[in-house]
Amino acid sequence: MSNESTIWLFLRKMRTPLIVLNLAHSIPVILLTLVPGVDGSGKTVYLSFFDAMYIVGYTATTIGFGEIPYPFSYPQRMVVLLTIYASVPAWIYALGSIIALFQEKTFTTAMKMNNFRRRVHHLGQDFIIICGYTDAGKLLIDKLNKDNLYRIIVIDKSIEKIEALQSEMYLPSIPAIVADASMTEVLKSSGIESHHCKFIVTLFDDDQLNLKISVRARILNKKLHIIARSGIKQGGENLSNIGVDHVIDAFSIISKRIDFALRSPYLFNLLSWVQGGNLHVSKSDILPKGKYIVCAKGRFGKTLQNTLDNNQIEYTYLDINKDTHEKVSSDQDFFIQAGIMEAACIIAGTNDDAINLSIIATARTLNPNIFAIVRENELEERSLFSNLKVDKIFVLDQIAALDGYNYIDRPMTFKFIDEISKQSYETFVDTLLLITKRVNKRPALIEMEIDEQQMYALSRYLTESTVTIKQLIDNPYRDGDNLEIVILGLERENGEFILLPDGNTVLRPHDHILLATTRPSLDRFQTIVNHYYELYYVIHGVEARRFKFPFRRTAKY
Repeated sequence: MSNESTIWLFLRKMRTPLIVLNLAHSIPVILLTLVPGVDGSGKTVYLSFFDAMYIVGYTATTIGFGEIPYPFSYPQRMVVLLTIYASVPAWIYALGSIIALFQEKTFTTAMKMNNFRRRVHHLGQDFIIICGYTDAGKLLIDKLNKDNLYRIIVIDKSIEKIEALQSEMYLPSIPAIVADASMTEVLKSSGIESHHCKFIVTLFDDDQLNLKISVRARILNKKLHIIARSGIKQGGENLSNIGVDHVIDAFSIISKRIDFALRSPYLFNLLSWVQGGNLHVSKSDILPKGKYIVCAKGRFGKTLQNTLDNNQIEYTYLDINKDTHEKVSSDQDFFIQAGIMEAACIIAGTNDDAINLSIIATARTLNPNIFAIVRENELEERSLFSNLKVDKIFVLDQIAALDGYNYIDRPMTFKFIDEISKQSYETFVDTLLLITKRVNKRPALIEMEIDEQQMYALSRYLTESTVTIKQLIDNPYRDGDNLEIVILGLERENGEFILLPDGNTVLRPHDHILLATTRPSLDRFQTIVNHYYELYYVIHGVEARRFKFPFRRTAKY
């Protein structure tokens, strides 16, 4: 609803009270100008329009200054009495109508929408619209808010969720509105047509709702990057078909993790690190060989079956129906018949955390050494799963949030994983050891572009000379210390992707680089690539003189 609509709504609702209030004032004013009075010398006088309006004004509001500019005649006092008895009820009626109006849901919603629209309009910087303040939405907001690269706008139909968001006291503040994100007017009010709007992320579990939002978003802004979560019942085919740039399919991500773990724990560890973990291969990263029992249904169950088939793993698939969950999960004979005693691993993947807990508890009772993998649907249940000593916990909301964050902040991670997964077992091991030895077991993952915004000095230098990777990170200050940086991937402007480029790789303007590093080393690296004289010293080993500096005269010093 526009600001004009809100004004007209106010006027329509207040039309009768305002008419009554105006009549209660205007009629006494006119009468006072017509009724004769007497001045101090006994002459007949008439009040001016201003004097009459002034007297009615303080009389109607019960202030009562007295009879001015001279004592009133009895006819004038009769008019004043009329003013009192007419205006006081009129004011009570008008004030009551205003109070009732501000309690009316339609009007308060319109006022909040106008306030929301103004806040969005005055952002003045790039922002992201997040539809759905779900657990995944909160995790994504937390990650994005730390980077402070984009402002964030949130839309959700639940007033409880929006109030929960506002209670978090994010800085900078997050404009949020209680509204249906699939409505075109709501999306327009959220600034989707603005050139500052870079992404819209829809994180509902309902594919149809995500589809509606995505279709409207694409129509309203052709250049917008759309990220949509694939729901529980369907895959992301429909979302991809209507132009969604990135589909978050938590089921496919979990299946890929299991696939990588079956191929190599080192490959699995690299994927887990890219999606928020660390680079330490533990016992739980090594999936056992043997028979698997899959307790899942629907699309997730089918995805797991395909993964196990591709890796030639023997398994028993149990399509546990929701109506018989309690019976199945508590019936030990059922699991014994399924082969729980000789099974190496059980996957509890239903959409009910209580059922998954029961499945794992029963399995561990029958086979204490069985490897347990669990799908967690609600974040608050994690402590319960940990008490059961579950080997692998896949939290849907956490996976979805990190996947969306990677696409926004470091999209090269997807190419890195795709390319590294095609390599040999030895490459997995060598890559993990390279990162942990040169950096640490939990390095920061950063994507940067060689342009004048992120690497000003280097981008200008590359227009006239060449620089290799090792010149920037290998012993740059000739003090024997390398920067704690590993270049994981390099993407050229033409789309060519180089996995783990060696030190002799020549950098070019507009290259994108994906690097693993520590914050101190990242700060030193950014100092090098953004300051001319620092960069010159790192490359040549000597301080630059002004006349020798290899930049055009237009360069800024």
